[in-house]
Amino acid sequence: MNGLRTFKAFYNKSYNKRPILTLCVANGFLGAISDSLAQGISLYEQSTKRINAAILPEKITRHESMWSLSSTWDFQRTLRFAAYNFCVAPLGGKWYMFLDKFFPMPVVTGAVTKAVQSQITKKANGMAIKRMLTDQLLFAPAGLVVFFTAMGLAEGGWENVKEKFRDAYTPALIANYKVWPIVQFVNFKFMPLQYRLPFVSSLGIVWNAYLSWLNNASKQEEQVLEILEREDTELEVMQIT
Repeated sequence: MNGLRTFKAFYNKSYNKRPILTLCVANGFLGAISDSLAQGISLYEQSTKRINAAILPEKITRHESMWSLSSTWDFQRTLRFAAYNFCVAPLGGKWYMFLDKFFPMPVVTGAVTKAVQSQITKKANGMAIKRMLTDQLLFAPAGLVVFFTAMGLAEGGWENVKEKFRDAYTPALIANYKVWPIVQFVNFKFMPLQYRLPFVSSLGIVWNAYLSWLNNASKQEEQVLEILEREDTELEVMQIT
């Protein structure tokens, strides 16, 4: 408990001095944990067929038996995911500041009657819902666009980006709407501004692990499809000659 209080005091002090850098470091660290979770599960299972079949869309796992899964840790993948989370933290921090400004929570000063308290609670719930809806309708789909674009470019260029949007974007967006509306409502209703991004990133460790998993599965499937396409082309050339 003392350790938690010490860490909280250290975090608040760091945030007050360097808010953006603090968010970047915290988000990058949690991003590394997320990818580590995804890779750890894959390495522990050795063969993730049962898990992939239950979690990932079928069109991404059609050639799973042909994937070249590594039996060692992919540190570059973890570094990419951590670097991405580090770099997007300022955007997330500014977004929460924007929502705070345009959908301010009511402030209570002094003792109030039950009737007034009920009105304040109702208004606070309304503001939290407005923040959540704005976040989910604007920031969530845009955030996934940034994620798959950045990962695609880091892994090979614009062709990879197009493949990820074709295979992975829609499943990720659907999964997002199953999880994040309620989480963001709680976040916007109860969390102070400086804790919102770490709160989302901490609860989102499993979510980010899923994104890392989905991104890697899309990459593996596309590599198999490229091999199959080359083999078909070579076969056609042999038949012609």
